[in-house]
Amino acid sequence: MGKARFMIMVENYEKNKEEIEKGPYIRQMDLAISCSQLIMMDTKEMFTCHVTWDLLRLWDMSPETLFKMAGEHSRKYLPPTVEPMSDVIKGCLVEHFLEDAKINLEIAMEKAEKEYLKIFGVPEEKIPEIYVVSNGVRIHGASVIFYADILKEFANKKECDLILLPSSIHEWLVIQETQACELKELKSMVYDANRLVVREEEVLSDNVYRYSRKSDKIEILNSDFD
Repeated sequence: MGKARFMIMVENYEKNKEEIEKGPYIRQMDLAISCSQLIMMDTKEMFTCHVTWDLLRLWDMSPETLFKMAGEHSRKYLPPTVEPMSDVIKGCLVEHFLEDAKINLEIAMEKAEKEYLKIFGVPEEKIPEIYVVSNGVRIHGASVIFYADILKEFANKKECDLILLPSSIHEWLVIQETQACELKELKSMVYDANRLVVREEEVLSDNVYRYSRKSDKIEILNSDFD
């Protein structure tokens, strides 16, 4: 087991209950944190194996040791990333325009900027900044919010509580609470995305969450913002 690498994973508990309960897990609201062995990973794909109770017995390993190793390995091999969604979208647009061999990087960036503004239909300064929180390869990156102090450090930097939208098992969208719209609208966004955009097996939750700086905890939002 000396060379084994483990990672923490976050899934919807009710949707994946049967598989999750085959091994140790930690409930977090409507979610469950479990561990997988990282078999292979590159910049585009990842192969994992869910750690079951049978495997733990075979390895003579305790759940506490497993989660400790998974936390350390996740930070090392799947470090967290927090990027403005505008940068992510523009980066994708630049790649799209660069596919045309006749367009150089400078022209591609100009086209990406214009296309980005066209998508939202308002001046850039009026677009609320949304952040994409994931890991470096953006695969099973939703677990990042349970890395120690990630949300705490970001919330302190922004000096406000955070609203967390579960984009998928791969990432979260994070908005400063001071810039967020009504809860009903946010829930509708998440609900619609889960049914129209996200693959069924990659849906994390239909809920909207808040991270509180004061309590250093995540909670499900069930009513309008206080």
